[in-house]
Amino acid sequence: MVSPVLAASGVDWSEVHAVRLLGIALGALILLWAIRRMFGGK
Repeated sequence: MVSPVLAASGVDWSEVHAVRLLGIALGALILLWAIRRMFGGK
């Protein structure tokens, strides 16, 4: 899903993956919180 321009510009892939994982983790936390709220949890 990455454009050739980005790949050619010398992107630090470990950084990209770290940011992506952080985003996924944050999204999962928010999703869990929303589900718990929906079912009357704290």
